[in-house]
Amino acid sequence: MDLRDFRYFVAVAEELHFSRAAQRLNISQPPLSKHIQDMEEKLGAVLLSRTKRRVELTDAGRIFLVEARAALAQAKHAIETVQRVGRGELGNLRIGFTVTAAYTPFFPRAVRAYRSASPGVNLKIKYMTSELILESLLSGELDIGLLRPSSSLKMPREIKAITVMKDMLTLALDRDNPLAKLPEPIPIRLLARESFILRPKGLGSSFYEQVYDLCTLAGFTPKVAQEAHEAPTVLGLVAAGLGITILPASLKAINVDEVVWRSLTVKDGTLESAVLLVFNANVAESLQRSQFIKLVQSHI
Repeated sequence: MDLRDFRYFVAVAEELHFSRAAQRLNISQPPLSKHIQDMEEKLGAVLLSRTKRRVELTDAGRIFLVEARAALAQAKHAIETVQRVGRGELGNLRIGFTVTAAYTPFFPRAVRAYRSASPGVNLKIKYMTSELILESLLSGELDIGLLRPSSSLKMPREIKAITVMKDMLTLALDRDNPLAKLPEPIPIRLLARESFILRPKGLGSSFYEQVYDLCTLAGFTPKVAQEAHEAPTVLGLVAAGLGITILPASLKAINVDEVVWRSLTVKDGTLESAVLLVFNANVAESLQRSQFIKLVQSHI
């Protein structure tokens, strides 16, 4: 039996009249009557009691009507679901992001806009290091990554990167530090005698490698008094007067009392820090991924 069998039977069962059911189905009556008879033979049960004056459902027919309607409804649901997936309205989108990417202004706007445009898509968003994001894109565990690369980060050839924003590395210090009273921008060389709070070099160091490089170009090695991995922790230690740090300007969104921000200037190198949207170009494009990328680009 196929879906046509169910449609034909439901039409007759609801109309209880073969001529009206045939008109509803846009077919002639004799083939419809023959079709119902063939169905009954296949099922081994009489579905309709027929007389010259009336058509009635048998007990088997009443039960089959419930099941036939359910089958048609499920088939319709299956078709609509697949069509919605094809339009990118359903499915999954897995996004990995570094903590500094989450504090950029475009990130919440793009995610909110995507949720509004595609509420049926299951968004799986996970905080990860830049290196782990790239590994997960290559293994197929992620669809999209948002990261702020370190100077030593090697981008695999399969990965395509789109620059979604650039901001400036900025000095963060406690308000009682004498440097806070200097006119801006403050030359980075004046930080040579300061104690720094930085992330350790190595895996997941992100833009902090750029900070080390800029200090080296200015003629000094930063004196690290404290090490911390997360930007909120770094700023908390700065607020406690344990040292200064250099962070992307977008992290001003982390409002910590007693911390002030000052612009910097460098003679060599650049203070620009980029945030990249990355994805595996060797993986077949999905509508979910392409739509998110378009939304991010529209909110840059």
